[in-house]
Amino acid sequence: MSDDRSLTSAPRDASGVPEVIVQPASRRGRFIWLVPILAAAVTVWVSVDAWFDRGPQIEIEFLDAHGLEAGDPVRCHGVEVGRVGEVVLDWDDGLGRVRVIADLEANAGDLLRAGTRFWIQWPEFDFGGIRGLDTVVGPRYLALIPGTGELDDGPFLGLNRAPVLTEASSGGLEIIIASSERAGMRRGGLVSYRGMAAGRILDVELASDSTRVESTVLIKERYAPLIRSGTRFFSTSGVAFEFGFEGFRTDVDSLESMISGGIGFATPPDAGAAAVTGTRFDLAMKADQDWLEWSPAIALGDLAGGSPASVRSTLRWKSGLLRRSKSRRGWVTLLPNGLLVIPTSLVTPPANAIDPTLEFGGISRPLESLAVQGSSVPAEFRFLSLGDFPSEVAGAFSEDVWPLSNHEVDSNQTLLVHGGNTTGPIPIDQGRWEQSMSTIVIDSQAGLTDDQAGCAVTEAGSGRLIGFLVIVDGVVSVLNVSPLEHAGE
Repeated sequence: MSDDRSLTSAPRDASGVPEVIVQPASRRGRFIWLVPILAAAVTVWVSVDAWFDRGPQIEIEFLDAHGLEAGDPVRCHGVEVGRVGEVVLDWDDGLGRVRVIADLEANAGDLLRAGTRFWIQWPEFDFGGIRGLDTVVGPRYLALIPGTGELDDGPFLGLNRAPVLTEASSGGLEIIIASSERAGMRRGGLVSYRGMAAGRILDVELASDSTRVESTVLIKERYAPLIRSGTRFFSTSGVAFEFGFEGFRTDVDSLESMISGGIGFATPPDAGAAAVTGTRFDLAMKADQDWLEWSPAIALGDLAGGSPASVRSTLRWKSGLLRRSKSRRGWVTLLPNGLLVIPTSLVTPPANAIDPTLEFGGISRPLESLAVQGSSVPAEFRFLSLGDFPSEVAGAFSEDVWPLSNHEVDSNQTLLVHGGNTTGPIPIDQGRWEQSMSTIVIDSQAGLTDDQAGCAVTEAGSGRLIGFLVIVDGVVSVLNVSPLEHAGE
């Protein structure tokens, strides 16, 4: 029977063995082996890139983990800057410590400095306020506030709880207030000046010898110039009640002090030197009435910048048959051109003056030996050449030789009178001065005296040197500096 199926057979050679037909592979199949090589190269590249982009790894030691776990975020001012890698209990010498190892992002390395503070944020409720509410429903996190010192890679010692003030406070003033008892002081309590919040109580503890209670207080940078060696601190805890025709009234500030504890302070006119970090003060149980009446004019932190190069100067002479000593005082300021601008009153003694001498910068010279340079404008000032004096005189002036300015003074600005005040420049608020032609007249109630003649006056907002103080017959004015720009040329 015949088979109709068509069979395809491989060709055979003469021996009857089927011949193998080799078909070339396609061009695309030749490069299939490159796929694992490329995958490996990409893996290596990603690993190397991640290695070089990784941030610093830090270690912080805490007393308690407060529920912090690996994978929780690290935050600075609410911005995530890393992750917690590991939380380990370290039990050395029977003292339990928690070591937290965290990995920061590459751009967060500058946050690690001497003074950087770390704490674990968890819900806290105390007299200092309510903090960490976001951790009630969310995870705990490691918080940090960068310090102001040199770069430091740790290890760091963490705080046991969140600080009262978490904002950067590099310019703040940290002082110690001591008292025989707690007197209502509490962590987070208010520190006030004239009822205005000027700082906070950071912590309250017994002194190391347990004889006193000491509170650590941080004064805001703006109000730090108010704290002087003569400043007095007093407790404000309690409630002030008042009955009158309008009924019962209580002081809200006192209510806050009653709840959170508080300290007030007052600074006298003769306040003394500015306090520095670590200065200690005693706390009075209440303020003396005299303290509440003190009213010194002190420029606050954003106004109290540098001062022009000025020094106190005194004109001395003898008078009469008994040759009684008399004197006048004022200020000498160094100009950028090397001239000293001095009030005319300090180089023109009375007609009957005997042996007039001028003192400033640690030298005393007979007035007749000085080469006083006159000027028709302005008549209220004269000039001396710094080159006519010993080299050590130049050291009496600060390095801040301010350039002169003839710009129009902004009527909304506060003026600063530099000199004649141990508490720094004297602020003259707007409304206490007015401009008339090229002269600024200052309210006589500003408390400026004759021995402040020649004081440099600057504009608080811009810092420009706008003139020098002139006091004639009780009238206080500021002479514009523009006529002095080419003095001595």
